[in-house]
Amino acid sequence: MAEDSEANAVIEEFLARQREMYAGGELEAVVALLAEDVVWHVPGTSPIAGDYRGREAVLRYFTTRRELAGGAIAITKHGELGRHDVLVQLADGRAALGGEELEWRTAGVYRVAAGRIVEAWLVPLEADAFDAAWARTRGTPFVYRQRVRPQDCAASTFLGHPRFLEFFEAAFIEWWRSRAGALEQSLGADRRLTLASVRVDYLAPVRLDDELRVEVVLDRLDPRSLHLRYDAFVAGTPVAEAGSRYVCVDARSGVPAELPEAVARALAEEG
Repeated sequence: MAEDSEANAVIEEFLARQREMYAGGELEAVVALLAEDVVWHVPGTSPIAGDYRGREAVLRYFTTRRELAGGAIAITKHGELGRHDVLVQLADGRAALGGEELEWRTAGVYRVAAGRIVEAWLVPLEADAFDAAWARTRGTPFVYRQRVRPQDCAASTFLGHPRFLEFFEAAFIEWWRSRAGALEQSLGADRRLTLASVRVDYLAPVRLDDELRVEVVLDRLDPRSLHLRYDAFVAGTPVAEAGSRYVCVDARSGVPAELPEAVARALAEEG
């Protein structure tokens, strides 16, 4: 286990380099202090939320966060506490998000081994405000509309929760079609998509004959997976919020595989 002074020195040097990187500096100095299998945890529902596993994924998180902030993030340290291989630091962040200068407060928890950071947790002190700030960086959503039919409501006059998931999947398929074409044709014979996880918050009832409007935004695109955000409305009333993660797999083995290059480019395009 690392001594206090060694862990503190590693993390202090990393955070100094990270601040320079977020201000527009190069990535190389940051890379040197990350373990190859580093894991970075970002809670919440914002476009930057998720677990980033491996140096490549963590670097994509850093660069994506900087790009969403218009190329620069200012970090101000306020205090820290360390013991053995772990250091906790309190810091404020400031950046232009969605055209507005915003601030947030966080606690960063860092664990060190063999002179490199092996795991980190970003803990927003005001979670809802943090999510709302970074949500401002989302692009223009794709809009899918569908009217609720009698068969969608089962034994009642309300849209059932399992059917709601089908509406989200239909919205996803049409979003994909708008960017990359028909799902199976664009993936080809060697690739398939599987739904790895889904989270839904139901906010208000949806009734028979209501027109459901689902707004779809791509929050994160990785070589083998994609994360999407859904906001559902009836007229102007929010009725559900959701997030899903799809993983690309090899059609024969079921092992995660990279998205076709042309598909990844098409999905990443704005619009």
